[in-house]
Amino acid sequence: MRRARPLIGLAALCLVVPAAPAVAAAAAAPVTQPASAVYSVSGGELSAGQQGTVPFTVAASDYTPAGHGRVLVGFTLDAAPGSALDPGMIVVRSKSGPPPYVSVPWRADTPGSRSSFTVAALAPGGAYDVLIRSDKNTSGAYQLSAFLAGDANADFTVNQDDLVLIDSLAGTAYGAPTYSPWADVDRSGTINRLDRIAAALNLGAATRLRLTVENPLDEALPADALALTDVSPTGFNPASTPVTFSLSGAQFHADPAEMALTVNDHRVPADRIAVEQHRVSAASALTDGRNDLRFAGVDTLGRPLYHTATVWAGANTLRVDVVDEAGAPVTEPVNVRVSLTDDQDISVEHTTSTGQLTVPNVPSRTVLVKATASGNRHGLAGVYAGDGSVRVTLLGFAPPSTVDNNDFSQGTAGWNTGTAPVTITPHVEGIPGSASANGLSAQRGQRASAPPMTPAKPTATDAKVTPSSIVDNDLTLGTAGEGEQSVSRAFTTDEDVTAVRVRYRFITSEVPGGWFGSEFNDYFRISLRSQQGGGSAAEANSMNGLGLGQFDYGSGATGWRELTLPVDKAGDTIQVDLGVANVADDLFDSQVVVDFVEEVRDQIQPSLTWNNTAGGMDLRYTVDNGELKQAATIDVYWANGPGHANRLGTPIFSHSVPAGTAAGQHGPIRIAGNLLADNPAGATHLIAVASPSRVGALADVQVAFGANANAAALSAATIDIVKDSLRAAGQRTVTITSTARTPADQARAMFQNLTNAANPVSVNVANQLALYAAAGDAVVNRFVQQTQGMTLQQILANSATIRAAMEQEINNQGPQNVSRHCADPAVVNVADLGAGAFNATNGPLFVNAIRPRVTRFIDERATNNCYHIEITQ
Repeated sequence: MRRARPLIGLAALCLVVPAAPAVAAAAAAPVTQPASAVYSVSGGELSAGQQGTVPFTVAASDYTPAGHGRVLVGFTLDAAPGSALDPGMIVVRSKSGPPPYVSVPWRADTPGSRSSFTVAALAPGGAYDVLIRSDKNTSGAYQLSAFLAGDANADFTVNQDDLVLIDSLAGTAYGAPTYSPWADVDRSGTINRLDRIAAALNLGAATRLRLTVENPLDEALPADALALTDVSPTGFNPASTPVTFSLSGAQFHADPAEMALTVNDHRVPADRIAVEQHRVSAASALTDGRNDLRFAGVDTLGRPLYHTATVWAGANTLRVDVVDEAGAPVTEPVNVRVSLTDDQDISVEHTTSTGQLTVPNVPSRTVLVKATASGNRHGLAGVYAGDGSVRVTLLGFAPPSTVDNNDFSQGTAGWNTGTAPVTITPHVEGIPGSASANGLSAQRGQRASAPPMTPAKPTATDAKVTPSSIVDNDLTLGTAGEGEQSVSRAFTTDEDVTAVRVRYRFITSEVPGGWFGSEFNDYFRISLRSQQGGGSAAEANSMNGLGLGQFDYGSGATGWRELTLPVDKAGDTIQVDLGVANVADDLFDSQVVVDFVEEVRDQIQPSLTWNNTAGGMDLRYTVDNGELKQAATIDVYWANGPGHANRLGTPIFSHSVPAGTAAGQHGPIRIAGNLLADNPAGATHLIAVASPSRVGALADVQVAFGANANAAALSAATIDIVKDSLRAAGQRTVTITSTARTPADQARAMFQNLTNAANPVSVNVANQLALYAAAGDAVVNRFVQQTQGMTLQQILANSATIRAAMEQEINNQGPQNVSRHCADPAVVNVADLGAGAFNATNGPLFVNAIRPRVTRFIDERATNNCYHIEITQ
């Protein structure tokens, strides 16, 4: 009798199993075996007395670890059919670092067999050697099998379902009809509490690997398997750069005709597309400016491949000169960021110590150039990249003004206006009087001048709630010719001020003039900097960057916007800088209007986080500066951005904070997931608002699409159902691994499987008939009819005709009867959602939320590690 060693894993994993005698095979009663949890089998030969080595790689893309970061993998060593081998010791050794040996215990024989057994604690991304020997001086062929320890129901995931199953089988011994080797985690011969403990150690572990799949089409590639390479989606690209897509884990179909790439809805000719096994490249595909890419292709298994991206390309070289306030080049390190006003996430950054640098490949658009240096010095300028150069002045802090005029009650006193066109007028809260629409009929190249803009006059219906300390005047800074106009102010704050807030709007006559989307992309900038606190906050944006939806078309005015900067509570010096510019010519003026600069005294800072255990969200808040002096309310809103001004509609949740609440952190306060459904159009965030200057933002849940999923096949209503269910589960994101396939996709894939050169066609036919139900069998039989008497070479030569006949049969049978994924998206939306994103707690929450809202729900975790949904449109 051999004594079992303790089952010990890395990272403080520890389980002791008792000694157990080996059970003789001859005495064993027949046992009905459940489905197999084995997902990997390796074979080979072992000589008597010699050690064999089987490499075993734990690819991070193939495994989800348990909570301790490892995956407990069980190994059994068996004699292959007809082999005289008596399997011996199994030891797993790490190739990449200590500890070298990661497996215990070793059992010479498992209940009812001569199979040897061990469990190893493996790290995703690690590489290992499985060392094996024969026993009793035997030799012969072997099979080494791997499975997840604790995967009692053989669904390739260890979760609460497995623990429940193990509990239900407690006390069951080998030989009983209900005995399961997968529930007998330590292979002691009896299912008991030690098996439950072992399974619990592996809770959350999962693998996407399988020995076989029901349908190769349904085995989705990882989300990042298809990637855009050689161009940057966040930078400036040479217009001459080829567009290249790389594929890992599969190979592209060799026929360029199976690949389609459109750029801004124009298809790239097939003769400019080159196909290799793992790369597809398109030459001369990019244009100057924005390039919306849509790629559709096929791999060698017939799986459709999709990728969408937007990249910006250009041929302009922009020279940037960074100077100080005296106009001299700055010769200390300066960080320079050049970003598109159309999309400020598109940018490049460089550092210069000479006061000059050049930026290549800039699109022919308006760009913002921001320079920052030590001492919280900033500089910002906008320019049309085609102009070729831009000068940025690095600004420090001006001497603070002694004039208390943040509300413009004293005109422009205390503001540095220089020669800029500035006016002070009574505040207008609503949409101002229409900016001139002269030029609406102007054609490009015949741009007519619009009359100068004048500040809007208040109307009887204009009203707002204004702090009593603020006089209701506005400062309007306008343009005068091509280029930028700017004003600034520096002032000091009192000791109890926690933040500074500025309220403003942008108005441009380019919008009613009909020039939105053009190169005449007027911009504005506004920034706050604190000298003692060292912080900064800024918004720099343009007409095109904001988007037409942000403007009232008749007036060219945006809604009011806000910018808030936390400051040193002991008192701080604040620098305010404003600018507005005409871009590319001196026509169609623009304005930035400031309502007020406010010194804020707030005590509550809220925050939001997703709760992936109980679902929904958690609200927390911090009280600063001693106990709360006045009662307050925290309101939670949908929002189209992270700021107070981004609120949409009324609060969806409110929490009262009483006066006297102690300083420090409070919460969590749970916000139930059922309150988070039916988000309004345009919502991107949820925000918790204690005051206009104290906002906690949380990005809304996201739905991503994998390499095999066509985003265009799902309606907005379907995506909304998925997002509502994610919020109910407190789950930040999920990847859709597969969507609908067309009948042509299905016919192509079935044809490729039927002509797999690894087998005779007759074997492929038998395999496909075993795979499909009656409707799919009819398609296979149509292939057989079409190919009667043909060789494989003749079948391939007539592929177009044969596939057309198979496609017709798919339509005759009803596409969705052939495959659940073969459906018309206009009638039924079909999607597989990657189940690996969820944990053991919030997975059921998601299922409970989505199941009542879909036409059909199938839990396919055991076969495809996904949740399958169908939604009638």
